[in-house]
Amino acid sequence: MLLGMPDIAPMLAHKWPEPFDGQDWLFELKWDGYRCLMYIGSSQLLLRSRNGNPLNHRFPQLESVTKAVKRDFRNLIVDGEIVVFKGGKPDFASLKTNPGRAVYIAFDLLYLNDQALLEVPLVDRRYELFRAFAWNHLIYFSEALEAQGRTLFELVRSRDLEGMVAKRKYSLYFPGKRTHDWLKIKNFKEIALWVVGYFPSPGRKIGSLLVAREVSESAGAVPGGPPAHAQQDTGTVHDSVHEVVFRQSVKPKPRRLVLMGRVSTGLDQETEDALEAAFSPPAPHPLAQVEGKLSKQEQRDVRWVKPFFGVRVQYTEITPEGRLRHPVLKEVVW
Repeated sequence: MLLGMPDIAPMLAHKWPEPFDGQDWLFELKWDGYRCLMYIGSSQLLLRSRNGNPLNHRFPQLESVTKAVKRDFRNLIVDGEIVVFKGGKPDFASLKTNPGRAVYIAFDLLYLNDQALLEVPLVDRRYELFRAFAWNHLIYFSEALEAQGRTLFELVRSRDLEGMVAKRKYSLYFPGKRTHDWLKIKNFKEIALWVVGYFPSPGRKIGSLLVAREVSESAGAVPGGPPAHAQQDTGTVHDSVHEVVFRQSVKPKPRRLVLMGRVSTGLDQETEDALEAAFSPPAPHPLAQVEGKLSKQEQRDVRWVKPFFGVRVQYTEITPEGRLRHPVLKEVVW
C-alpha cells in the first residue's frame, strides 16, 4: 500500500504503424517525458515511475500539486507524464538538464475517494479527473480529440512532436498489461547513415551497428581557386573548361563522419550475415576520420570497419548530444 492506496502498475500501449480515424476512439498527444503515477492522500504526494521508482527527489516542486486538489476529492491515483517544455513543446533532454521546470500532464484517474476506478470506462475516468483539480501551472489536463486521429497527427508532424496515443473510449484499465485498447503511433523520421563499426553480442557476431553521418563542407569558393566573386558564369567555353580542369586537380578531402549511436532493433540474422560478408576485416582503431565519443566499455568492444554506405535508420529525434533516439534499422542501402 502507498499512502493507504494500492500499488498499481501503469497500463501500456501497443505500437501502431500509422494514424487512423474512429468514432470509438480518443486521440491524445504522446507526451515526451517520464511516465509517472501520482499518489495523493492526506496532503501528501508520491511520484512513482513506470518501474516503481520514487521521483519526488528529482521533481520536488510537483509536491505542491496537492494544493490543486478540489475539496470533495481525496485519495487519488493519477496516471500521467512528467514533462519539461522547451520552445513550446516537450523536450526529453531537459528533464535532466532543467528538472526544476517540470510539470505534470494528467491523462487518467485510477483511484478516487477510496474507490478503484479500474473497471470504469475511460471516458468516465477522464470526466472525474477533469473535475478533481483546479488546473494550474504545475498540473495540466491532457486534452483528447474524439474520432479524428489523422487530424491530430497532422499537428504532430507540423510541430515535430513525438507522436500520439489512441485509446478506446470505453476501455477499462489493465495494470501492467499491454493491450490493443491503447495504441501508440510515433512520428518517425528516417536518415541514411554510414556504418563505421559494430559490436558483437552473446550468440551473435553483429549485435548492433555503430552508425555515423557524413558532415558536408560548407558551400562557397573552391579551396585554392579564384575568389567567390570571380566564380561567375561568363558564358564562355574557356571558363567552363578551366573550372572543370581546376576541380579535377584538387585533391579530395577525407570524409568527416560524426557518430550517431548504435542500432540493434531491426537487425535480423539474414541482414547480419549479409553485412558480415560486406564489411572489411575488423580493426581495433577507426579506419576513417570519425568524430564523437564512446564509453570505455564501447571502446573495448567495438570492431571498427572501413566505412560502409549504408543503412536507412528510423528514429524519433536527435538528442542534444547528437545521438538517435529509438533507432530502428529499416534497410541496407547496397
